[in-house]
Amino acid sequence: MLKIFSTVFVASVAVLLSALMNTHAASQGNSNSEAKSRVITVVNGLESPWAMAFISETEILITERGGTLRMLRDGKLLEQAVSGTPEVYHAGQGGLLDVMLDADFANNRTLYLSYAHGDARGNATRLMSAVLDGNALQQQKVLFTASPLKTTAHHYAGRIAQMSDGSLLLTVGDGFDYREQAQELDNHFGKIVRINQDGSAHQDNPFLNKPGALPEIWSYGHRNHQALTLVNDVVYENEHGPKGGDEVNIIEPGLNYGWPVITYGIDYNGAQITPFTEYDGMQQPKVQWTPSIAPSAMAYFKGDLYVTSLAERSLRKLSIDADKISDSGKVFDHINERLRDIAVGPDGLLYILTDGDNAKLLKLTTSN
Repeated sequence: MLKIFSTVFVASVAVLLSALMNTHAASQGNSNSEAKSRVITVVNGLESPWAMAFISETEILITERGGTLRMLRDGKLLEQAVSGTPEVYHAGQGGLLDVMLDADFANNRTLYLSYAHGDARGNATRLMSAVLDGNALQQQKVLFTASPLKTTAHHYAGRIAQMSDGSLLLTVGDGFDYREQAQELDNHFGKIVRINQDGSAHQDNPFLNKPGALPEIWSYGHRNHQALTLVNDVVYENEHGPKGGDEVNIIEPGLNYGWPVITYGIDYNGAQITPFTEYDGMQQPKVQWTPSIAPSAMAYFKGDLYVTSLAERSLRKLSIDADKISDSGKVFDHINERLRDIAVGPDGLLYILTDGDNAKLLKLTTSN
């Protein structure tokens, strides 16, 4: 009798445990489903997109590195790309990069494109303006071409931003093999430049009258800085370090941000680039990531900065307190894809472009 009771008891416990486990699994499944429902795929089938710009709630421009500017209208990609885009050098990390609407786009229909210009024998980061007329670019004008030309197909940077006075900021990468030039003022490698809308150097640039310095330079000592976010003309920037040492900085004109004299990273082959992480006259990053996350873009949203990454396949939230920035960690980490660009849409929601072939435009339906 005792043996029968014991057998029945054990069987009952097993059934109870199984039910509890199934209930827990269902609960976990619902939780994951709810988490995933926060991310909506707006469109897929994009080929190596790099940046987006919102014309309205129903129209979005998206650049593809191969040289196409796509129009997304009412949630669908138009089959025909926007015509009148420039010829680009599509190799390595080069191609068509950023797109930004002019602050007065509603009246002048002007936009800006950055891209790799040239060929394997000589290429550079270039910035142009154009007027969007229907599905075509008109009145194209080259505003800036980085100097000198380089022979590498890497580290173009290319992010554009606009100050409140209408002037334009553009990041120019160090060209990978030209990193020492980031410390010199006679070239554009590893710089942020500031120009007027006609392409001339801004009148307040810090090295405008310095002998031997290029007048467009606004800050220097950068590596491959692919994010610029302005909040009341405070310029937040992030950049790729080498193996480690990715950075977030607040940019001020005339300052030296250290690369390659100071860095928290090492070379890809494990060699030491420099013994210094600090040096007199060089700015410390507000945030640095070692190991690297490969930060790609950044958006200001509800008082915080949101940074997309490629290698870490993550979205990170950064909290701002005056001139201090702290990393609050990953959010929406169930996305788990290489993330290329991020922007706030006219509907007040965050939008993200994934990276690579058959990439997607995602919409985050709730804040985290």
